[in-house]
Amino acid sequence: MNKHVKELLYISLWSLPVILMFLSSAVTEVDTEIPFEIFDRKIMLISNSLALILLGLPYFAIWKNTNYNMNFKKVSLSSIFFVFILTFLFVLVDSPIVIWNKSVIFPDFLSSFESWAKLKESQLEELTIYLVSFDNFNEYLIGIIAIAIIPGFFEEFLFRGIIQKNFYLISRNHHLAIWLSAFIFSTIHMQFYGFFPRLLMGVLFGYLFYWSGSIFYAVIAHAFNNFFAVTMWYAAQQGYFGKEYELGVNDPPDLPVVVIILSLILFLITIYFVRQKLLNERADKMG
Repeated sequence: MNKHVKELLYISLWSLPVILMFLSSAVTEVDTEIPFEIFDRKIMLISNSLALILLGLPYFAIWKNTNYNMNFKKVSLSSIFFVFILTFLFVLVDSPIVIWNKSVIFPDFLSSFESWAKLKESQLEELTIYLVSFDNFNEYLIGIIAIAIIPGFFEEFLFRGIIQKNFYLISRNHHLAIWLSAFIFSTIHMQFYGFFPRLLMGVLFGYLFYWSGSIFYAVIAHAFNNFFAVTMWYAAQQGYFGKEYELGVNDPPDLPVVVIILSLILFLITIYFVRQKLLNERADKMG
């Protein structure tokens, strides 16, 4: 058996608590009629953060293996700035896909799956709305840590730094590794009415890791994406966009077609520039 396949089996063994955590989330039914106000929002956010730390367990399967070097320190401030811009443009470009994915109708033979997916989506949306309906600025700051920073680090650490790297070592094909790890990343969230936007997001994070050789850029992009979503919701909740403005917790901003087209053009230009910049930086550091 290929040694990297053995590594994958070992990684999977260490990932069992993570797999069980996500599977339990998939099969657990949350009563949307429950008054979530009876729960302390801060404790729920902190508990969610502590659960995500389990994503770091597979590190013990590869911590002595130099093939999994993630180069946290090999970053530049200018590249971080352009990664922020790229991620913001991706959010705009991704918005039509979010809208399309939310309206997907499954064929008749998948009707039971569709019913389950809609129920799960409704349950998670109700829970998410409560978690991000911050009562004050301090709760918002806790939300940034629990929803943006911690998931950004631990999810990228696992899905890009370990799983994507392992798939590459097995296949020797970076593109296959990126798409496979992004597929698992999107599937394991168990929100199939957001599957394709999350898949493409995972692909973007995967290429940032591939081009740079540093997991830090993927972490930054992931954390910024979550931060942007939470901040937009908080700003809308506080009335910063006007009292009549309403924004769904999983809804993208309603953008004119011309804005989306312009964003796509800018995104393609920016991603080409970021790719070249990260590849050059990686070559300079290796040289």
